[in-house]
Amino acid sequence: MDIDEFLDRELSDLGLSSDKTAGQNIELPGMGEQAESSPLFENIKASLNKGNLDEAEEAYVQLWHLLVQQKLKWNKGIYDQLAVLSRQFSGMLANAYDEVKKKADHIYELISRGKDALKEGKKELPFKLYSEMEGINNSIPNAFFEEKKIISQQITSFYQELRSTTDNELVRRVAALIQEINRLLDKTNNSIRSNDMINAIVSYNKCIEFYNQIPEGFLKYKNSMGMRLLDVYRSLSIYNEISNLQKQLSERQPPVPQQAFGQKISLHGSSQINSQSEMLSSRKERAKSNIKKGFYSEASKDIQEALRLEPNDAEAMAIHAKLKTLQ
Repeated sequence: MDIDEFLDRELSDLGLSSDKTAGQNIELPGMGEQAESSPLFENIKASLNKGNLDEAEEAYVQLWHLLVQQKLKWNKGIYDQLAVLSRQFSGMLANAYDEVKKKADHIYELISRGKDALKEGKKELPFKLYSEMEGINNSIPNAFFEEKKIISQQITSFYQELRSTTDNELVRRVAALIQEINRLLDKTNNSIRSNDMINAIVSYNKCIEFYNQIPEGFLKYKNSMGMRLLDVYRSLSIYNEISNLQKQLSERQPPVPQQAFGQKISLHGSSQINSQSEMLSSRKERAKSNIKKGFYSEASKDIQEALRLEPNDAEAMAIHAKLKTLQ
């Protein structure tokens, strides 16, 4: 029995006239009309032809929603379109399911390879394989929710194993870095105490190189190492400042004339030198006293006066360099 016969019988049972009882042809809207393709229908067909099930499913649900809105009012156009699409979906889903199985098998193979790589201690390959399996899983249509869920669980399990292994490796690597930095810091401080500043600077630079390799998440260790490094930095900066001052002064110092050698210093000149030496000593002592009190600006003025009196005075240069680290 086709739909027209069914409706004729139902109308007759309800006491309504039909084309057989009333002698006239009564049609429900759309019953005898040729179904016209809706934009949604065309979009779904286009998506199916491209193999895009997710996009087709979204439009397919919208078309069903239009049918539901009819509230059992017959709509031949939507009915025919859904009937055609349902058959197309059945064929497409069968083909797509075979493809999903192939992708799942490939992912499981990648997981197996990734686990073997972890056991062998390889570091880069497991991450590369994880990225590949994630890409394959994302290409599986959402229409296969159950299958995709099982695959995702397997991938997540592998990722947890990967993270656990790499995290433990990271902790061991950071511990080795900390140990090496401590060793180099001890070596640096020993060189400073021995006044071997060249080797002290070399060791310090190696410390900084290893310190920069400590990754995020290990702030406790970075802070502890940083405090020790700051002490070394301060000592070496003072030494560096003194060296630079000495270099600048030697470049500006005019050569002593040859005829000056052997000349006797006059009594007046000797007295002048003694007075200058006392002023120099006084300025240095006052600068040191101001540093202890925390009066760094006053100390800086004192030491600048001392350096004007005797530019080559080693103690004055050292105080000047120290002030640079305090101000």
